[in-house]
Amino acid sequence: MDKFEEYKFFAESTQYLSERRQAATQTYLTVNTAIFAVFGFLIQDDGFQGWELTIVSTPLFLVGIVACSIWYKIITQYKSLIGWRYDQLMEMEDSIENSHQMYRKEYKDFFEPREGKEWFGFSKLERLLPLVFVGLYAAYGIALIIIKAT
Repeated sequence: MDKFEEYKFFAESTQYLSERRQAATQTYLTVNTAIFAVFGFLIQDDGFQGWELTIVSTPLFLVGIVACSIWYKIITQYKSLIGWRYDQLMEMEDSIENSHQMYRKEYKDFFEPREGKEWFGFSKLERLLPLVFVGLYAAYGIALIIIKAT
């Protein structure tokens, strides 16, 4: 396999990993949204209150926290793997004659820190989502405790 074919294969497989990362985020976003929809249904439509609401909500609450933990870990691992692969692609571009070095240019223009100011890329935003949901679960748990105490 010549250098360009290897580069092309590596670029395509890196794109596939990016798509898998997005699919994982979409899946976990859907799972967490569904859990909150069930919470809303339990409170509003079924009218659970007090201990009943706590007993029914606790398993959902725990599943949501576990899902967020797994989601965060998956996103972090994908970020590391894809970042490493982009580094390899930029290195490959150096060895390909007459290369336009598109990955290097993209990194320089969009992701390279400038004047001490770090870019807030999609990966960072994507890693915040599980933390936002954990915060929502915590707020829901606190609300349950307050409701039970009153």
